[in-house]
Amino acid sequence: MDFCRVLIIVSCVLVAKSVQKPTEPALNPCNDFYDYVCAKDTRSITNLSFTSMDQELEIKIPDEYNATDIVSNGTTVPLDKLVKLTKVMKWCTEIEVLFTGIFTMDYFGDLFSNKKMVHSARYTAVTTRLRDINSTMVNIYYNALHANIEILEQMKIPITQRNEFFHWMFDTVKNNTLLEIENSGLPQKAKKSLRKGIVASKSFFAFYDSNNITAFREAKLAYETEYYRLQSLLSLEDLMNPIAEKILRLGAIDASIAVLAKHIPFYDIRFLFQAIVANPTNDAFQYLNSNHITVITRNDLRQPEKAMADTLFVTSHEMMHHLYPYGLSVETRSITEEAWACASKEVKMMGNTDRVKLDFGWFQRDIAHEDVVNIIAMRLVMKMAANKSINHKQLKEALETIVGGLCKQSDRKNKPIPHHHPLEISLNTAVRQYPLFSSLYGCRADERMFAKPEEFCKPLGDNITVAEYEVKSNVKDVGGFFKDLLNTSKSLNFTYGLL
Repeated sequence: MDFCRVLIIVSCVLVAKSVQKPTEPALNPCNDFYDYVCAKDTRSITNLSFTSMDQELEIKIPDEYNATDIVSNGTTVPLDKLVKLTKVMKWCTEIEVLFTGIFTMDYFGDLFSNKKMVHSARYTAVTTRLRDINSTMVNIYYNALHANIEILEQMKIPITQRNEFFHWMFDTVKNNTLLEIENSGLPQKAKKSLRKGIVASKSFFAFYDSNNITAFREAKLAYETEYYRLQSLLSLEDLMNPIAEKILRLGAIDASIAVLAKHIPFYDIRFLFQAIVANPTNDAFQYLNSNHITVITRNDLRQPEKAMADTLFVTSHEMMHHLYPYGLSVETRSITEEAWACASKEVKMMGNTDRVKLDFGWFQRDIAHEDVVNIIAMRLVMKMAANKSINHKQLKEALETIVGGLCKQSDRKNKPIPHHHPLEISLNTAVRQYPLFSSLYGCRADERMFAKPEEFCKPLGDNITVAEYEVKSNVKDVGGFFKDLLNTSKSLNFTYGLL
């Protein structure tokens, strides 16, 4: 069976309660910028109580339970024909995407074959697949429905289909990305292809888009009703089959997703499934040309500038995946290989020289595209900041706000992250690669964060022009980039909806 990788961009912030940091001497931004900023972190992730994704919940009997609607009057359906097998495999695949990032539409290996697998062989394939899926994986969608409802009950977010402020932010990032591509030396064919994907891309901001709690309650009820309807169709013998419960729980997803799709009609249902499951987590990812951005469960909403900085940077990060790795097939190979090698060298150096020793085997060259993406995203956001800054002080404030919004809320530095290099190392690499960094902080050539001009990576193949990152002489003083962003949010009547 042929598989193609999809990118599940795991968020760069680990949610946990803040721990007390030991007293340390003043840290040097030119040695470790992440430590310099995050040692002063006073954030506390929004305190919410909701169902964990690994709980094993019983499926609630609906309050609206109607025996005449559900009881089968003695008629039974064999387990292998209870739910269409392609639907079972579809949700198996989507669940595995969550955990492995592996995706395929060829569920039975016969999609492109003239000879289709017979039903009995398909059922055997399904049972084999289900043995590899544990109860946490099977339960995750129903748990997520509970968690989505619980979070919305605790927040006071205005009901809306599309959050005006966050989508203004998304469009701003999109337009600035398109401008970067247009001004680059990439071939016109590559520019056209990249533009097409970026223009068509969508974004979903967890709990701020399509956040009517009634929709989630209806979806949960639809799941429960379908689960018990399917259960009523099985014989006692089939109910005792070890895979029956898995088929029931997977089989109930379609009815529930159909309800959500009526309320949230803008996305592929496979992305919608991923989004509903990711909403209560701290994940951000790009899937099927749609971005999922978490806000509440990874930020201190009482520090709105840092929360907005986090959302802006993560949105930029996801946007840059159109270039790396999705754009690799249309970009000039020598340019992308050089950028990949440059980012690999940089992140490896930063990791090997960090004061906290990293786990053995931490560096993996094949995931260095994540570091390339962080480099481009940091440069993009700081160019945007330069357009709203009147001096270097405001630029420094912007940079420190970005990193400050990404500080981990845990006691262990350089903890491994699936499919990424450690957050602290990748962020420091991106900051070191920001062309104005050394001049802003007065870093010297013998200091770790100092980068020579010839060490700057060139993701689009162009030489780095430092002047592009400088403040402009004709800029009005708006108090700095994130002050201006905060004012924009107010003008659009945005609220985080804290209780």
